[in-house]
Amino acid sequence: MKRPVAALAIAVCALVAGAAGLRAQAGPPMITDDPGTTPAGHWTINTAWTDQRTPGSTLTGLPLLDANYGATDRVELNYLASWNTLRESDGPTANSLSDSELSVKWRFWDHGERTLQVSTAPRLFLPGPGSDPHRPELADPHASFLLPIEIARDFSELSAGVELGDTFSRSAGSREWVGGFCVGRDIVKGWDVDAEIHTAASENVARKEVTVNLGTRYELNEHFTLLLSAGRDVRNTLGPKASLLTYAGMQICF
Repeated sequence: MKRPVAALAIAVCALVAGAAGLRAQAGPPMITDDPGTTPAGHWTINTAWTDQRTPGSTLTGLPLLDANYGATDRVELNYLASWNTLRESDGPTANSLSDSELSVKWRFWDHGERTLQVSTAPRLFLPGPGSDPHRPELADPHASFLLPIEIARDFSELSAGVELGDTFSRSAGSREWVGGFCVGRDIVKGWDVDAEIHTAASENVARKEVTVNLGTRYELNEHFTLLLSAGRDVRNTLGPKASLLTYAGMQICF
């Protein structure tokens, strides 16, 4: 990364990591995922409104459905999709169901708290019924497959989470490398704040997107948690640069 991007990334992480009692808190509402899975026989449902603003357009996902089921204590099944609305300043409003995302997360390395935890969550992206090669913002018209690895470690005063992955597709434009780094801090029990740096790069790494994001989770009770985040692109040569990315939702556990 260039110096201004690196400096901003370090500053964002330092803002959250400046005190003791840090925890890695990847997963919704953050972009970066972590090795955590839903307990066996239980559900974690994230419903949200998302908003992405770029020059001349706004892409809204409402509702977004992110459903997770614990098949075992270390294996989680996931489905994710949203109803997308694209508003352009010089054109009509367009609507479409997003592509559907299906994944299986397996936490294959876990020896308890304050040890290294490692998982993989292969994810299949299937084109939605409204896929249009001329409107890829609404739904990717090409099927693709993401093979990531998630790593987290909880230290006495610090935890860190990293995700790295490669996207495979017949379409050259859909092949990407993705990566993210996330840290967080508990303010009080049931309330944490989080920060991340997330990047996506073209297959040859000639073009890339770098996003910084701040988020929070506030536990209302054992079944409901409020999810909020806001961020922006600090660099983007993959597509239009997002001036604002927001996520507002509710996590339901049962």
